[in-house]
Amino acid sequence: MAIRIGTRSSNLALWQANTVASVLNQAGIETEIVQIKSSGDRSLGGNLSSAIGQFVHSIDQQLMNNQIDIAVHSSKDVPTDTPDSIRNLAYLERGSTTDVVLFKRQQNDPSLYDVLSQGHETPLVEVLERIQPGSTFGTVSGRRQSLMLSQRPDLIPLSVRGHVETRIERLLEERVDALLLAQTGLERLRTTGVLDGVQSRLTALRIHPDDWPTAPGQGAVCIHCNAERYDEFSNLRELLNHPSTEKDVIRERSILQMVGGGCLYPAGIEVRGDELRVRISPQGWRTTFCEGREYRIFSYKGQYDDFELRLPHDDEAPVFESVSGKPKYISTLNSDRISMVLANNGIAMSNLSVIDLIPKLDDWPQNFLQQYQSKREWPYLVLTSPFAAKCAIRAAEVNPDISRIKWLAIGEGTARACFRRGVTVAICAKARNSKELLQYISANVGVETKLLVPRSSVAPTDFVDQLKSSGYNVHDWIGYENKSKSIPQTEVLPEDVLLISSSSSAVSWAENGLNAPNEVICMGNNTRETILSLEHFKNCNVSVLEGPTTEYLIEWWNRNRRA
Repeated sequence: MAIRIGTRSSNLALWQANTVASVLNQAGIETEIVQIKSSGDRSLGGNLSSAIGQFVHSIDQQLMNNQIDIAVHSSKDVPTDTPDSIRNLAYLERGSTTDVVLFKRQQNDPSLYDVLSQGHETPLVEVLERIQPGSTFGTVSGRRQSLMLSQRPDLIPLSVRGHVETRIERLLEERVDALLLAQTGLERLRTTGVLDGVQSRLTALRIHPDDWPTAPGQGAVCIHCNAERYDEFSNLRELLNHPSTEKDVIRERSILQMVGGGCLYPAGIEVRGDELRVRISPQGWRTTFCEGREYRIFSYKGQYDDFELRLPHDDEAPVFESVSGKPKYISTLNSDRISMVLANNGIAMSNLSVIDLIPKLDDWPQNFLQQYQSKREWPYLVLTSPFAAKCAIRAAEVNPDISRIKWLAIGEGTARACFRRGVTVAICAKARNSKELLQYISANVGVETKLLVPRSSVAPTDFVDQLKSSGYNVHDWIGYENKSKSIPQTEVLPEDVLLISSSSSAVSWAENGLNAPNEVICMGNNTRETILSLEHFKNCNVSVLEGPTTEYLIEWWNRNRRA
């Protein structure tokens, strides 16, 4: 009777399963490969980091139901809290543990094939020099995100999901500027011929492992079985298991258990015999980063037996000093991150929210994916502001369909509003206004893609109307209400600079009778037109934000306010 091998259906997963089958076949054991869809395969959303083991549970469940005999997994995807009913039968000999950064190849760059064929490893500092300021990089791995952003906080992480081939396609389409992948996966796919058409169009840098330790278990393939049948399959273990790989991976996973994290915890842990490399980010690193603060990473390189775990602690949120009597930015955007980054550049900012934004969660679409035949037909969620992002997070908590589709953020601020709450958007248009967002969508999103667009109760319909006139199928709705707050008088100096985030904020500022400084900077031409129409701002010089918010504000202040 054939041994039924359960696996995911991706090319990489099938390579793993076929490798197991080949070893068994050579020993005269008949095999059958059973392809199984996992919950991770049924999602395009960017909240993978909040769900542990979704590529594993569906397949292991088939073990419990005796639908398969053994299950083949990438070891790094296996949770540390595997149930007692499942046992690890064996580990195949481990492949490479390093990560590579892929780029769309430029003239004179070495090809991906050349890089994979060479043993050269690049220090992280040189890798970072290759990435342009403000670039996007694709990964949903908490380890990769935290290590990269600790060095380059200007970068924007994007969720690039799907099979490796799909992720590479997104890079070649320029949906993302750089892509982080495991070297071993690329090497294995290369042997299948899957990468033949793209190797010459890509280049790569292999990150030195001293700077970038692997995810626990990366590069290793593990085989699970029903715990009750472990002894029955002892002959399979003899054929498949690689003792040194098993020892190293077990040690890595034991340290991960000490940390208290699952397989997606932001921890790099690599054991090679008696040598150990560790880099662990604090659990709350994402919030710390989104507030514009640095976070400390615990690092260790040395003997495994000498290792002592000292987890990095989350620092308390900063308390900003009073800026009374000093020229400053006053912002209705209410961003701690921008305030922190400006403070680090010697520029004061006072946040003053003049709008209450109230989600209308009952009006968000629900259970809408069942009407589509395939994931390629799924709509995109277009988020035009940070508050639209906050509402989307709330909606996704009660509506799984929202979390499964791709999220398209207008710009960095909206992308970071999602990221702070655990969701990595799939696309960041880097647009400063609705006009530029329309241009991005027209150039990069096919008209066959349906667009879901939540908007404010006071927002004009111009953007949606223009999308529809361009041929897009758009479902828009009032996703949140804008209501003016009652604000007591606050200190506003003539030398201050007011940053107004929306037309409704401008109206509320005027309705509250708050003093207007000489200079007003606003986000978008529509907001500027609203400000110019209000008598309250008649003596102000009004300009539109040009470029990324933080960078532009620093440059403006240095040009106009520095003594």
